[in-house]
Amino acid sequence: MFTIFLCFLASVLTLLCLVSIFNYFTFAKVKRVLDTHSLLPFVSILVPARNEERCIRECIESLANQIYPNYEIIILNDDSSDNTPLILEELQSLYPQLVSVIHSHQLPDSWIGKSHACHVLSRYANGEYLLFTDADTVHSPYALNSLVQSAQEMQADLLTAIPYQTLTSIWEHLMVPFMHVLYHGYLPNSFIYTKKNPSLVAANGQIMLFHSDAYDAIGGHESVRNSMVEDIDIARKIKESRAKIVLANATSLVSCSMYTGFEDVFKGFSKNFFAGFQKKHIPFVLFLIHIMNVYVLPLILCIISLMSDNTSLLMWSIVLLMLGMVIRLLATMQFRLPLFHIFLQPFSALFAIIIGCNSMLWSMPGKNTVWKKRVYH
Repeated sequence: MFTIFLCFLASVLTLLCLVSIFNYFTFAKVKRVLDTHSLLPFVSILVPARNEERCIRECIESLANQIYPNYEIIILNDDSSDNTPLILEELQSLYPQLVSVIHSHQLPDSWIGKSHACHVLSRYANGEYLLFTDADTVHSPYALNSLVQSAQEMQADLLTAIPYQTLTSIWEHLMVPFMHVLYHGYLPNSFIYTKKNPSLVAANGQIMLFHSDAYDAIGGHESVRNSMVEDIDIARKIKESRAKIVLANATSLVSCSMYTGFEDVFKGFSKNFFAGFQKKHIPFVLFLIHIMNVYVLPLILCIISLMSDNTSLLMWSIVLLMLGMVIRLLATMQFRLPLFHIFLQPFSALFAIIIGCNSMLWSMPGKNTVWKKRVYH
């Protein structure tokens, strides 16, 4: 009976390997485009910023130096309590024709902070295209040009992209790339734009380039006003409207320093992991059991087999571990991450399970989600 279970795990991992191989060769990419012309559409770059003194200067300076003829940058200071407002004032004086700063001081009831910030930004935007990007991103000079022309070439109403992830602490190395495994191993990338089912969707809020018509047609960020995973939910609404969405690799054009240390990683993923499953307990618990069985259990079995001198179990555990490492390897190469990440797969999965349990705990009655000094009930 246990052998049948091991065969089942091997079958599941083999299927995920096949999806990963398919995606490795077919994953949409934002190619570097150097040529520009005056007929390119006007773009509004929209940056929500709350307590971003660590990274906001580098982000805006990179955006202000884009090789692109027609664009504006609008930044929302979302009631920051650090030096973000002062830095934004300096940047606005440096780039007065390009950068506008607006201030928001109170979050209305029933809104999540980022959705509200993006909604306010959209009301000031003049662009045919709207590029929402996070304050912890850094854009190469041809990033905007490449994103816009790629969106036009792909006929994408929403082009959302995955940047290169700048990782420092071990906790970032453990968890952030594990999300890449989910992008790369669990959903054929082409299904996002070829299949009509709205559940077959993925998005990354770090880079979201909308055609303004498609954005307005779904009600913009107001339609996801109380969502902790506004990127996924707004992408789902785009797909429900029969507009085209593409998730692409932009690691050669944009980088992102998402979190800085254990507390950021743990709280950041806790706030949105369970929400990403629409807070449905059964699918989420089944997913946690799944990653426990396919990524963590093989390492446990390998240790047990070595201690008990069980050759058959050792062979099974090695096969399962290798399949899991292949899945991680393909995602690692796709998104230009360090190769040593393949050896972190069991530990990444275990960390994800711990964060997942905490994410469910935060959603229980009487518990709150705290993020960037705001409390969400």
